[in-house]
Amino acid sequence: MNSFILGGEEMEYWDAYDEQRERQGDFLKRGQPIAEGQYHLCVNVFVRHLDGEFLLMHRSPEKEIHPNYYEFGAGGSVLAGEDSMTAAYRELREETGLIPREIQLIEQTTSPKDHCHFDFYEATVTEKDVKYQEGETDGHIWLKPSELRYFMNRYPLFQNQKQIVEKMLQSEK
Repeated sequence: MNSFILGGEEMEYWDAYDEQRERQGDFLKRGQPIAEGQYHLCVNVFVRHLDGEFLLMHRSPEKEIHPNYYEFGAGGSVLAGEDSMTAAYRELREETGLIPREIQLIEQTTSPKDHCHFDFYEATVTEKDVKYQEGETDGHIWLKPSELRYFMNRYPLFQNQKQIVEKMLQSEK
């Protein structure tokens, strides 16, 4: 079970996890409060072209949370019964239309405030023809590593993504 349609409305379900990232055997429903000590799993996929440029997607003004922000690549919740890597591929394809040549897990964090475990991936792509997902994204930009800090200081981005990109840039020196 990961989602179904009831009365014309799609319901999305996630596996419930504990603080140690172990599945608890029950489900969480998108939009419902999450109990203390329960978490769901989310993925973020940092996208880089073979030429080294990073993809930043512009979030739609229709987004309930952080409209008009920029984010690195794609991301979202891992659906019930889905593993993190499968979700990373799915989110990347749904939100950008891109299929990675390679993808690897680069970091894992937890946000107790958001009741979320985050898995961060880096994907390498050969194409730059980005497609938008209606209601999710409405623009994009490819940036060279040397342009990232300027952009990150001037446009709204997720703090956790900025921190990981800083680590990526430091490791390339």
